[in-house]
Amino acid sequence: MSREKELEEILSKTEGEVFEKATLQSLWKLMSKGYISSFDFPISTGKEGNVFRAKRGDEFIAVKIYRINTSTFRNISKYLMYDSLYKVRKDRRSIIFAWAKKEFNMLKRLHSLKVRVPEPIANEGNVIVMEYIGTAEQPAPLLKDAAIENAENIFCKLAEYLRIMYRAGIVHADFSEYNVLIHENEAVIIDVGQTVGLDTPMAFEFLKRDVKNITRFFRKYMSVDEEALLKYIVGEKDEI
Repeated sequence: MSREKELEEILSKTEGEVFEKATLQSLWKLMSKGYISSFDFPISTGKEGNVFRAKRGDEFIAVKIYRINTSTFRNISKYLMYDSLYKVRKDRRSIIFAWAKKEFNMLKRLHSLKVRVPEPIANEGNVIVMEYIGTAEQPAPLLKDAAIENAENIFCKLAEYLRIMYRAGIVHADFSEYNVLIHENEAVIIDVGQTVGLDTPMAFEFLKRDVKNITRFFRKYMSVDEEALLKYIVGEKDEI
């Protein structure tokens, strides 16, 4: 049995999906380098890709696999065109590989800035290996699904992260309750591939949309002011 066929059978037990040959080759490279030992189960499935819980030795990890034939191909291309570091050929494979590389690099940058994101471990092609957020029993829930016990603390911490990102010249550009995990009463920001720099023409509009999304969500739990949060992030106010 070929290595690709063997891996395809392993993944089919957890996902029941056929992956492209390029994806299987990327996964084999990561496994041969010791970054992935085995796969457990899918954590999430979306239009752009899947996230699996896996293991590296005895350690739980998360493996994000972007689909090369994704239906959101044009949307991904739109965000990449803002970043001169990722100018690539216009074929799907090149664009998806560049998108995965961009997210991996942004995870590294945000982690270095002390913004709580899954710690990045490795990247190969359209696959990212990163820290698993959750327990042995189950992955951490999204903010939208979590039982919120300390809404004010979580809101203030997210505001602080957005401010740190802005000071570093970064806007998340897709920030909402769908892109934050809650683990042990701590907020963890995910899905950072679409981030843009402040020199992007739409950067401030993206930031305003991020602020609108997160204040809309937290109004279910507390009184929040959209304009005050925006001014705090951009440094016009020292407090929210």
